[in-house]
Amino acid sequence: MADKPDFALLRVMVIDDESFMRNLIIRILSEVGVTDVSTARDGAEALETLSDESALPNVIICDLEMPEMNGFEFVRNLRKHDRLALRNLPVLIVTGHADPQDVYAAVDAGIHGYLVKPISRHTLESRIAMALTSEPIDPNSVPR
Repeated sequence: MADKPDFALLRVMVIDDESFMRNLIIRILSEVGVTDVSTARDGAEALETLSDESALPNVIICDLEMPEMNGFEFVRNLRKHDRLALRNLPVLIVTGHADPQDVYAAVDAGIHGYLVKPISRHTLESRIAMALTSEPIDPNSVPR
């Protein structure tokens, strides 16, 4: 990957209700060089944290199924946020299910990529690089 970003300079937010998964993703991020990671337990906590932060993450990695506010609701709320900088943040959705309906709904909400658990270092690294250099996935490009 010739235009691979400098992962040491990235700030990433990980949103997952399971501490084990948050820690696993943080460990994989560390393996690729990311050291600046913030976390949230659900979409509502993430939106509150993001609204208060001046230093926004470069990319968000968000679980799909969470109590309070799930990944779909989080992305929809993020995309219509008052702060333009928040509306445009790249979001990667992580889930344990590759159900096509979930993929379609996540793409329709405005995600930049989709990861199915278990997450590999290579896949996470390439999805982050792609999310940083591209627009959200075009819903019309996903075969239904």
